Amino acid sequence: MREKITDTLLKTLKTPSKDVQIYDTVETGFCVISRPSGIKSFCVRYRNQSGQKRTFTIGSWGKLTVKQARDVAGKLNGQIANGIDVQTEKKSKRVAADREQKQTLGIFFETEYKPYLLANMKRGKERVYLLEHYFVDDWGTKSLYEVNNWLVSNWRRKKLQGGMSHSGINRPVSALKAMLNRAVEWDLIEGNPLSSVKPLKEDNNPIVRHLDAAEEKVLRRALDRRQEQQKAERHRYNSWLASRGKERLAMYSDEFTDYLKPLVLVALNTGLRRGELFDLELRDVDLKKAEIRIRAEVSKSSNSRRIPMNTECAETLKGWIEQTKPSALVFPSPVTGRRFDNIATAWSGLMKLSKVQDFRFHDLRHTFASKLVMRGVDLYTVKDLLGHASVETTQRYAHLAPEHKAKAVELLNE
Repeated sequence: MREKITDTLLKTLKTPSKDVQIYDTVETGFCVISRPSGIKSFCVRYRNQSGQKRTFTIGSWGKLTVKQARDVAGKLNGQIANGIDVQTEKKSKRVAADREQKQTLGIFFETEYKPYLLANMKRGKERVYLLEHYFVDDWGTKSLYEVNNWLVSNWRRKKLQGGMSHSGINRPVSALKAMLNRAVEWDLIEGNPLSSVKPLKEDNNPIVRHLDAAEEKVLRRALDRRQEQQKAERHRYNSWLASRGKERLAMYSDEFTDYLKPLVLVALNTGLRRGELFDLELRDVDLKKAEIRIRAEVSKSSNSRRIPMNTECAETLKGWIEQTKPSALVFPSPVTGRRFDNIATAWSGLMKLSKVQDFRFHDLRHTFASKLVMRGVDLYTVKDLLGHASVETTQRYAHLAPEHKAKAVELLNE
């Protein structure tokens, strides 16, 4: 049936017993389908470049007037004339929209980005921890577009109020931006909603936390006390087992009750990063040369380096290796046998026992560097030992050698 489609015509149409199609005599391919349900749908019928028949549904009469629908049909015919299959394009856009709506932060992270990090990034496990700990756990049900500037700014404000440092905030936000950049590259979203988020300004030379001589003695005593407590707990447990006729556990007879004391002593005497210690393998320890090798693939700067061991460090590693007889990792997790993710529980217990305040495991590295500088070691040597990419990073320890600055100024008197 062909006729000029008008609102008057559609008003007078009776409800049919089956679908009735009316083709417009004004706009090519424009038609209306009157259905038994009473709905009258505007469409454009056409053939694509392959000669296949296509139907593009514009909308229903009542929501659109005939003029509005005909105008849309005219625009569609213009696209069709240019070789565009408008129905296929409509489906593609709908599929993309559905995908975006269903692609939540949590699903994208677990199914696509986390496997990518673990397979391709040297420090992928640390990046995974940052994202899980700070964002995925709380924002996992949000779509990727919902993770926007306002949300992150509000998160940063709360973290600042809670005392978190600028650098501590910038790291997870940077990881989040990188994840969304990857989502853009993989055509999951059109643009990064955090592209306008700028990092907070950081102090390039912060005053670092390190142990003074008294605190170091307290920490060392706490390490010994912790081992004594573990031995006492094992003795009490064995007594409990014996009273019930059960097989007792072997008593601690070696130098170390677990990994924490040797790990801390090595950190104090080498300045190794926590991740470098977690990745340390038997092949990296040369007890004859009293030297530790940090491989490029586990180094933050991606540069290998060698660190000489002092007597305490060498004896500690020798005793630990003889006791545990590792096949690969020097400090494997006693639970999984694999690389540690963290030692937060053990470290927290040690801090409570020692009562040393506001001290992180990473501050053992600062203590190592600070002791060297205070004893007159030049910053370039400290830089090489710590594996810093540039001496500017090492400058944070310069304030610990005020007597050298004073001597430099005294030269002006000559």
